[in-house]
Amino acid sequence: GAAGFFKGIGKGLVGAVARPAGGIIDLASSTFQGIRRATESSEDVESLRPPRFIHEDGIIRPYRLREAIGMQVLQKIENGRFAKYKYFSHKIINDSDLFMITKSGVFFVTQGTFGQLTCDWQYSFDEFTKEPFVVDGRRLRIEAKERVKSVFHAKEYGKIVNFKSEADAKWILGKLQEVKESGTRDQHPKT
Repeated sequence: GAAGFFKGIGKGLVGAVARPAGGIIDLASSTFQGIRRATESSEDVESLRPPRFIHEDGIIRPYRLREAIGMQVLQKIENGRFAKYKYFSHKIINDSDLFMITKSGVFFVTQGTFGQLTCDWQYSFDEFTKEPFVVDGRRLRIEAKERVKSVFHAKEYGKIVNFKSEADAKWILGKLQEVKESGTRDQHPKT
């Protein structure tokens, strides 16, 4: 009878409210489980490319892989010892050596057996006694102020860097001229 009728309507009304509410709770629960699984993934996220090099004027230019790699290398030399320097350019010499130009000087960088980067030698532009020049086609000559090298007083007056080609040596010479003309050479940072 009538009692069963009202009982059925009551169950129907309760079901009409409870079922959608249960569905919403299930939806939220499933969504949060998916988010949790995505954030708990054991895979490390790796960059696809080095971060963009931002020039000191702050203007964002098109991405250049060469500049990004150069800046990244500068940050890694001797575990960040040269990170304060302002990158300008670089040239790979061979599989383990590269020549780095900053706003304040030059470095000769070597990559060790286990990937560590070390600075074999460096000169600030203030130490140059004359403008660098190319000899024998592909050899860059840097003449600098006298340095006492060891206890036995061996003197050093500069370096010669052997590039792969004459074009590489001339390119680096052009970059050295550019950094000189930029006129904003920094003082040698404290390392």
